[in-house]
Amino acid sequence: MPGLAAFARRPDDSDELRFAKLLILIIALSCCGCGLVWSALYWAAFGWGLTMALPLGFVVVVGAAVAVAHRRRNHQLLVYAQLGCITWVSALIGWSIGSIHSSGFVISWSFLGPIGALMFLPLRHAVLWLAQFLVIVLISVIAQPALLGAPLPVSATMRSLFYAMNIGASLTVVFAAAAWFMHRIKVERARSDDLIDNMLPGRIAAQLKAGASDIADAHDQVSVLFADIVGFTKYSAEVSPAQLVRDLNAVFRRFDALAAEHGVEKIKTIGDAYMVAAGVPTFRHDHAAALARFALALREVAAAIPRQDGTAFGLRIGIHYGQAVAGVIGTARLAYDLWGDTVNTASRMESHGEPGRIQVSAETAALLGEGFALQPRGEVEVKGKGLMSLYYLETTPSS
Repeated sequence: MPGLAAFARRPDDSDELRFAKLLILIIALSCCGCGLVWSALYWAAFGWGLTMALPLGFVVVVGAAVAVAHRRRNHQLLVYAQLGCITWVSALIGWSIGSIHSSGFVISWSFLGPIGALMFLPLRHAVLWLAQFLVIVLISVIAQPALLGAPLPVSATMRSLFYAMNIGASLTVVFAAAAWFMHRIKVERARSDDLIDNMLPGRIAAQLKAGASDIADAHDQVSVLFADIVGFTKYSAEVSPAQLVRDLNAVFRRFDALAAEHGVEKIKTIGDAYMVAAGVPTFRHDHAAALARFALALREVAAAIPRQDGTAFGLRIGIHYGQAVAGVIGTARLAYDLWGDTVNTASRMESHGEPGRIQVSAETAALLGEGFALQPRGEVEVKGKGLMSLYYLETTPSS
């Protein structure tokens, strides 16, 4: 329906607003069709008169509102015209016939006013439309028979037809509105779940969805890796902001895929630095080996990603293992993070390393054992840690 989709559209409309505009247009056109049917039915039952004219008036007013709303690119004009007509014209039809029973409960259509308000207006406005509907019901019950003249004669057969059409059609619309609300709830829930799943480890995301508020765990053995892009500050001054973001996104997307492939947990990015851990949130005996294999693959992948200047992205990588606390912080933007001396030391392993090298602490080197080729670097003065025996990780594990 490309033609209908152009209704009241503005270039800056969001997808949600475009859908709302299309939805109110479809509802308005559908109700106009019903208005023509009801007008023909009342003409057949009562001849020319107010009862037959009221549905036609609905069609004219709502049809004019469609044209004005489209011209002004303001669908809210149609929303209010539709809500006002469906609420009050339906009531006037019932009052012109003479009673709730004789009209086949035509005021059931008036209930679509507050239903529509729930879909297109804030809740506090929908409550006002519900109040109008309750006033209509009260007037219809107290003021029987007719408010707008003598009651019209309605046969039992015609009354049954009125009931079938009014109750059946109006409740079908209510069902469609409820189905729409349920669909939107499921869509938004799925979107929320996807965001949480992308932001947090699977087990942590499951705890959060189950209602957990304070998520924090102490881990005795965690391996932490920091990787930093060499010369990125200088490179960022040489390219446009858009190119910089594209390059960084391309690099980190590859890193994310590699982390998933190796079963290690991406913690966060800090500027052009990349932080990964193994052994959280679920302990694994091979946490150091898993992170070492990841580091070797990471260095290889980064070297294969070309920059705009034709050179490759080089990394400086550091790994350390030990105890750490892991948990979820924040409310507006949830984040799963690690804290402790292990994290600080891993960061020092990266910052005190050399471009293109993977530096590990003596503790990590001992844990890796003979399965990896390690080159002693000797003792190095590390900020905040003093002299530390450090190693370079050179190759993949031996078979």
